[in-house]
Amino acid sequence: MKALQRVLIMAEMHGRDLTRRHVALGLLVALPLSFYLASSRDNTQALSAGGIGMAFAVSGATLFSVLSSQNVDQRLILGGYRPVDLLIGRLLFLGPLGLVIAAGFSVLMSVISHPARPWVLLLGVALVALQSVPFGLAVGSALSRELEGTLVLIGVVGMQLAVGPDAAIAKFLPFYGPRRLIEGASQQQAAILGPVVQTVLYGLVLLVVARLFMNRRIAVQRHPFIDPTGDPQDNNASPARADGSN
Repeated sequence: MKALQRVLIMAEMHGRDLTRRHVALGLLVALPLSFYLASSRDNTQALSAGGIGMAFAVSGATLFSVLSSQNVDQRLILGGYRPVDLLIGRLLFLGPLGLVIAAGFSVLMSVISHPARPWVLLLGVALVALQSVPFGLAVGSALSRELEGTLVLIGVVGMQLAVGPDAAIAKFLPFYGPRRLIEGASQQQAAILGPVVQTVLYGLVLLVVARLFMNRRIAVQRHPFIDPTGDPQDNNASPARADGSN
């Protein structure tokens, strides 16, 4: 099976899985929407609350997608898939899904809040969506339970919303770059290139982290052959990793 075909099958599989969880997706989208509407009196604060809060929706959907397919992933690896096929397949579906949600949020916030530069708001919210996918992949690959993963999402996104943009810790959080863009949408002049580059670099690091944790999560153990006569063979066999390395 060609690599492109494997990736497309993965994207379709995750699409089918998430569309069956429409109630959970609806609640994930409603959460950041409530953040925005509750803060709508202060334009800058409302834009940050809605835009950054949207990370709950996209990263939450990504987390559920990863954790719901843990048992399937190992069977796919045994069937000839590579870990990178699983990773790219998820990106291929979740990235466009996040951009669709981001477009809806951006239009709504532009109509209600009237930012000075709506296109900067759209860019910032789109980067939140795209950054949320590798963030959710990294958390889902590192943790094996939905409760723990959800708590990490709440902790990181909540901290991003709680701390001021000038706080030292804010610069190390995954949505610092997009937040600068979202807040800059209310101003006539604000940096664009710096936050975009920072977001891209942070996203690449998150993808590397997700890839490393995938190796551990979908490792396939090679068991020694048991001779019917009672003499075990290949007792020194080493565990085989899911990516084919020994």
